[in-house]
Amino acid sequence: MISRSPEGIDQLAARLISQGSRFARTASRRAGTQRSLIALRVLANLRQEGDLRVGELALREAITQPAMTATVNRLEADGLVARSADPSDARASVVSLTEAGARELHEFRMRAAAEVRPAIAGLGEDDLAVLARAADLLEELADRLNRE
Repeated sequence: MISRSPEGIDQLAARLISQGSRFARTASRRAGTQRSLIALRVLANLRQEGDLRVGELALREAITQPAMTATVNRLEADGLVARSADPSDARASVVSLTEAGARELHEFRMRAAAEVRPAIAGLGEDDLAVLARAADLLEELADRLNRE
């Protein structure tokens, strides 16, 4: 049983972060890709959140703005993202996901899903239900944290 104390909640949060990241890295590595994981995360951020400035993407991925600019430049050159003027500030631009970018992200996710399918398919009905609920909860928590 999980303790509802601050220490217990912290331990659970740390375990979720650690194991969630480990699961994502393992699935990503098994799926194989020509793209860096940061590039795939940029595509995922744009898919989830919509158009974002380069600075916002850099903050979300905890990298420098110049490093994010280089990543966005590569993605743009490959036709996976597009830039346009920011309607709220003409000096800035926003990055958006193109159809090709959405397709590449989807294909990567489906390869990753195919790699983990055998492990998940071997679980019982109760465990599948727990994982489905955990996925819902992780989505809700991420949405809540992004709003704060």
